[in-house]
Amino acid sequence: MDHPRLIYYNDAHHFHGKRIEPPTSRHMLQWPVDELAGTGVDLLVFGLGYGDVYFHDSEVGRVVGQDKEVWESFIDWRVMRMVEEARRLGTDQLREVIERGTELGLPVFPSLKLQDVAPPGGERCGRLKWERGEVVCLGMEGRYEFAYDWALDEVRESKLAMVREVLEEYRADGIELDFMFDQCYFRPGQVEEGTQIMSEFVAQVRQLARDIGEVQHRQICVMVRVALEREHNLAMGLDVEGWLAAGHVDFVAGQDERILTDTEPKPAWLPSAANAAEGAAYYRPPRRVYHESVGSPSLEMCRALRQTLARQGYAGLYHGYMPWPLAEREYACLREMAYPEVTERRPKRYYLQPREGAAGDATSTPERVLPAELDMERVIEAEIWVADDVEGARRDNEMRAANLTLRFAAYCVDDEVEMRFNGRVLDQAAAEVTHERALTMATRLAGGMEIDAPLGMPAHWFRFRLEPDAVRPGRNLVEVECRRLDPRAGFARSLNGVELHLRYRDFERPLGLEVERVDPPSG
Repeated sequence: MDHPRLIYYNDAHHFHGKRIEPPTSRHMLQWPVDELAGTGVDLLVFGLGYGDVYFHDSEVGRVVGQDKEVWESFIDWRVMRMVEEARRLGTDQLREVIERGTELGLPVFPSLKLQDVAPPGGERCGRLKWERGEVVCLGMEGRYEFAYDWALDEVRESKLAMVREVLEEYRADGIELDFMFDQCYFRPGQVEEGTQIMSEFVAQVRQLARDIGEVQHRQICVMVRVALEREHNLAMGLDVEGWLAAGHVDFVAGQDERILTDTEPKPAWLPSAANAAEGAAYYRPPRRVYHESVGSPSLEMCRALRQTLARQGYAGLYHGYMPWPLAEREYACLREMAYPEVTERRPKRYYLQPREGAAGDATSTPERVLPAELDMERVIEAEIWVADDVEGARRDNEMRAANLTLRFAAYCVDDEVEMRFNGRVLDQAAAEVTHERALTMATRLAGGMEIDAPLGMPAHWFRFRLEPDAVRPGRNLVEVECRRLDPRAGFARSLNGVELHLRYRDFERPLGLEVERVDPPSG
């Protein structure tokens, strides 16, 4: 198949199985495909259930409801009832999704989670662990005590059996191997040997897909979801570059494990390796953004991110976990993200995000400079990347003035601060300045997530109008220099956010007219 432009991931339970009120129907079972019809999504990656317990009528894996009579969890009970009702209809969730995808022309790749930490006998314990117990587990202290030991043949054989089932019996268009659900496969000291073992496993999946494809007269693709950072993959025993070079993998998705997504360039090793092997690389972004207006990236932010990925050689986005059910905002994103070419001269917001991790602790994102405290000893320098062809837009006279917004936390108006963009001093007298004494950011963090920036603060925004020639392709430098700090203000103040809003001459709705659209002339 051609390289997809936009991949959408549905985990089969948060955005499907758990949403279905029993009794279900074929229409409800087909919804993961139906909701994407007419969008730019050209590949649906669909979960196979919980980590090692499945939602389809598997002959090789443990199915939800198997060996259990009473359900303490309401959500798990609902999923069990979906499985039960689908069986009554003579079908199952996976079969309906794949067949509906074939009917509507949307390829479907089941997503197989390769690791799971559920204890033997637990509600989400898979068949192999249920039958063999701790013998097939890593036995490491902590989270990975009951994780599968991938050095064992029977562990790998159980996963190959599931790959065979969904490709051969369900005729899936391909398979995704998800290495990111849990991220430890071998005991310490065995990773080097495990790397060869895992490469042989991926080669076996490729050969299995090729053999089934030859019998069924079709091409079957292999996709992997791995870490975005090369070193993290190697630490797990995943030689992604080797898999690509050997032709074992068609598509690879790099999962960004940070909390917040931004529009800055992503690691280049992944698209470089994929493109050299005539494969395709995709970027799976985090779901959150640190911003006062939106908790997840807006359409203009997504445009900027997609433009950055295109410039770097990524084939596209690997999206998912959008607010559900999908509405106008989500459908606009799913349409545009497939075609970055058509949004090159549409408004975009490039932006910087704060460091992650608890304040005062070592950060997991040392490349980020925000928040940056104002002091007399240093000039704050924050670079913001622009992937747009701004020079071409200027040649065509289609570049409008851009808006640069600098957000400060606890800004003191009696300070003297000079702000510069690409070396030019910004005229604060001409800036639009707004402030809020008690700002609450729209960002919502889940348990265990920490960022080095406040979710509530007194804030000032300085918005500058930049002339069309001020913005450069690539790196743009924002500088903030303190000339004087009010000695009576003993509180810390910081540069908290940087956002660059690019604007173009476009077919926009008329400004100043309170109409949503202009009708074409009659006759």
